[in-house]
Order: sequence, then structure tokens, then C-alpha cells
Amino acid sequence: MIFKCRNCGGNIVYDPDKGTMCCPHCEGIDTEDKILSTESIKTCANCGAPMDNVVLEHTSATKCPNCGTYVILDERVNGNYKPDKILPFRISRNKAISLLKDEFGKRVFTPNGFLSNASVSRIEGTYVPFFMYDYDTDCEYRGTGTRVRSWTSGDYEYTETSYYDIHRVMDADFEGVPVDASDYMDDQYMDLMEPYAYEGLEQFEEKYMSGFLGEKYNRSDEELAYRAEKKVGSAIESLVNESISGYATVTKRSFDVNARKKNVDYALLPVWEYIFRYRNENYKFHVNGQTGKVVGKTPVARDKVVLYGITVFGITAILGSMLRLLLATIL
Repeated sequence: MIFKCRNCGGNIVYDPDKGTMCCPHCEGIDTEDKILSTESIKTCANCGAPMDNVVLEHTSATKCPNCGTYVILDERVNGNYKPDKILPFRISRNKAISLLKDEFGKRVFTPNGFLSNASVSRIEGTYVPFFMYDYDTDCEYRGTGTRVRSWTSGDYEYTETSYYDIHRVMDADFEGVPVDASDYMDDQYMDLMEPYAYEGLEQFEEKYMSGFLGEKYNRSDEELAYRAEKKVGSAIESLVNESISGYATVTKRSFDVNARKKNVDYALLPVWEYIFRYRNENYKFHVNGQTGKVVGKTPVARDKVVLYGITVFGITAILGSMLRLLLATIL
């Protein structure tokens, strides 16, 4: 499947800045015609060139290495693989680069010129498969709290420790708990990309994928439900802990959670992936394609770390000397 401009025949893509379909050749707006593929899944729907090297096991959208057309694989966005929802890109490629530059500028120990000296191994906007789980939950918490009272009477100091039984029963509903269904994307990175503004989710339409790469889910929602339940358990425990206050110490004795899955939606969420190569090492960064949140690690400039340590030590020594002089003057 491809989207062609009815004015010039060019490949129309979704433009995050304009929030609509745009032809980069004639600048036509919403002039797309959807052309379904009649060829092999590993053949470009535009030029017929083989795409074996870019169509992997879970690829649902890719770019033809021969003609540059963005191709959506019909079989992998329909039937069991048709997403329920999609969160369209709101951050463009240029905006993502700008956000990366701003982020690097905030990191004190990043080498000067990292971005300009690093070679780009990969810059792609990708729709990552997610399952969005709805749960009804209830929990029962039991713990022990202490309150301590101290006082002095005559020559003696007394301390009284009181023990309290803490019991909480709580019900909570969770909607749209996200779990990425991609084996390629690192789960830790994907969790750090959250939260998205999920109110922006729309009914799935293939046109939003034109101009980007995409994956279908790699594993079923049943296989990944344990991750959603772990998030739900952590969230409801936080709610319980927030309800407990006024104690010197709190010891948890038991915490039982019963989570009942109500519904699961299959959704595609937007991520910009940048891989920079710097001094023979790869550094991976992800930018949330909707909110602009940046996740990734930069190399550390040792000279900056040393200079920072010397500076802190020097300032501390000067302040210590000034304090000693001040105390000597007062005394």
C-alpha cells in the first residue's frame, strides 16, 4: 500500500507540523489516493524493486531503498494485525533534532561538539506496537505502624513506642495501561518514553503511517499481560502508601492485589530513533514523537568531570577558610 498524489503522482506522507497529508513534491494538501499492493510483500508497490533487506519478520511499514517510497504492508495492518488506535506523530524530524540539541546542552559532562562530530547511523520515525490494557483491581494491605513519644522526668529520659495495626482495602480502575509489544525496542527505553498524552489517540487509519516505519506486535497481549499487571500493582501500592501517614515507621506485612483484565486495545505510538556513532561507539536516543521527551545516554567527557571536581573542591575549600576566619573573628 502506498499513497500517491493525484496531482503529481508523488509519494504523499503525513506531515506532523501540519497535521495532515502533504505531498513533498508539489506541496499538495490532502491530495492522496491509496494504492493497494498487488505484488509480493517484499516487493515495492511503487517501483517493483525487491525489499528483502528492509522487510523483516515484524515490519509493517518501511521505505523502499530503490525509489524512496514509503510502503505500508497491507497484510500487516489488517485482520488480526489491524490496530485499534494510533497516536499520530506531532513532532517532526527537524523538531526532534532541535530537542536533542537542547538536551545535549543541558548535560554538563557531554563532550563539546558531540552532536556535530558524531556520525548518524540511523534517523527514523517509527510507530511502535503497544497493547493498552484496562483493569479492575482491588487490594488488601496489612502493615504495622509505630509512633514514638519521648520525654524527660527528673534525671531520666523516657521513650514510648506505640504499635498500630494498619489495614487498607482499596478498589481502583485503570484504563489504557501501556506495554510495548516490540522485541526490537528496549523495554526500559519505551517505559521511560511515557507518559504520552493518550487523549490524542485516534481510530487507526493507514495514512498516518505514510512517511514513517512501523512494526506489528511481536508477541500477543496474553504474553505481555504480566508487565501491565506489574505496573498496575505498583500504581495501586503507591495509592495505598499515600493514604498512610502520621507514623514514625511503617512495616508492610502483606499486600494482596487482584487484577481483572477488562479490555485490551492494540495501538501504535510514535517514536523517533536516533543512533549516533562517536569514537567507534554507538549512542542510541529516542524522542517521544508526540510530547518531545528525550531518552538516551551521551558519552562523558573526562576532562569536564575532572574540572568539575576541582572546581567544587576549590569552592568548598574557600568557603571553609572563610568560615574559619569568621568564627575566629567572632570568638
